[in-house]
Amino acid sequence: MIPPIAVHCGIGLLTTAIAIPLVLRKVPMNRFYGVRIPKAFESDRNWYDINAYGGRLFLAFGLLLTFFGIVAQGLAPSPTSIWSAVFIAGPLLLIFPILALISAYARRLPG
Repeated sequence: MIPPIAVHCGIGLLTTAIAIPLVLRKVPMNRFYGVRIPKAFESDRNWYDINAYGGRLFLAFGLLLTFFGIVAQGLAPSPTSIWSAVFIAGPLLLIFPILALISAYARRLPG
C-alpha cells in the first residue's frame, strides 16, 4: 500500500513541476500540455493568459498538497482503515474548484 504522504507529496510535486512552465508562459499552444479549453485556443493571447492563470492556481495547489502531505504525515489513518481513502482523496478534490476558477477566468476574457 502506498503511504498517503507519498501520494500527496508525489502529486503535489508533479503538479508544481508541470505548473512552472505555464506560469512562465513557456508553453506554446498545443493539444497535449496546458489548460486545453476552447477559449484558450481562440488566440495566442488567450492561450498564454489562461495557462498562466491556471498555472498559478496549479502551482499553489501543488505546493499546498505537498505541504499537507508533510504536515499531516502523523495524522494519516492506517492504510487498512476505510478512512485512508478519504484521507488520500479528500485534498485531491480541491482540483474541482481550481478548474471552476479557470473556467470563470476564461469566460471573462474578450471573445
